[in-house]
Amino acid sequence: MRKMHPFRLSRWVVVLSVLIAAGAPAHGDDLSKATVQELIDQLTQVDAQTLGIDSFAIYSGFMADDSPSSFEGGLLGVPPPRVSPLMREFVRRGPQALPALVAHIGDPRPTKLEVGNTAELISQNKRKSTFLFMWMEFSDEYDPRVRELPGRFHRPSVEKRFEGSYTVKVGDICFALIGQIVGRRLLAVRYQPTGGLVVNSPVETPALAESVNADWGTVDADGLKSSLLADLDWADKHMADSVQGEPMKYLAEDVAFSALRRLRFYFPETYKVLEGNALERKREFEREEAAEKSVSRSQ
Repeated sequence: MRKMHPFRLSRWVVVLSVLIAAGAPAHGDDLSKATVQELIDQLTQVDAQTLGIDSFAIYSGFMADDSPSSFEGGLLGVPPPRVSPLMREFVRRGPQALPALVAHIGDPRPTKLEVGNTAELISQNKRKSTFLFMWMEFSDEYDPRVRELPGRFHRPSVEKRFEGSYTVKVGDICFALIGQIVGRRLLAVRYQPTGGLVVNSPVETPALAESVNADWGTVDADGLKSSLLADLDWADKHMADSVQGEPMKYLAEDVAFSALRRLRFYFPETYKVLEGNALERKREFEREEAAEKSVSRSQ
């Protein structure tokens, strides 16, 4: 048997130790080969804010198709949060990943991400400054499967203040990822003007986990497709709401575009054969998307 040179042996020991310490995935860097449970376990390594888990701003977007995210509010000048390959892989799997995400909605395992007043940094143009929140609270904001008027959220019934920092849990990330897949505004961490931090944690607030289970616990691929088509119907009914006016029109358009984006990605054959008012919404969506891409290319 050929012996390995002592220097090479020590070098491989170091490399192996680093990989173990870093929690290297069982399939190397190819997340597409990992099982959903392996991906769930890797959520404990999350250490950066992302869509739906952002202390400084609210950005909307769909992780799966690499479309640019849109700023909706928060601290001006804060760059969009990074979307990690791990998060993107979950959302791309969509209905396949949904049951496991729901099953882990109350998972209390800590991640490496802290939010709050002990470790928040804004980094822009190589300048860093500490930002202190004026107040922080746990809440139960929830965007239900069956849409309600006039707003998107149930009125929060939980407003529990906390101090210091909060370590984001695996269940919190599952909450945000479920929202990404089903097209609901499930924001585990968000900024609240002025100077506030809201944490909607299904671990800290079990009522959120109960709502997610009730809405999405038995939903398979056909159920997700039906939900997205129902969103299109809802949007069509409220597109010309004369009572709610322009705000309702914008909300209905946003709901329609969100559903169409997910239908195109998860159920392309259904997307291709849309008809009637859904077809008109589809044409509007594609025109808007083309215009945005044209603007991006010209900048």
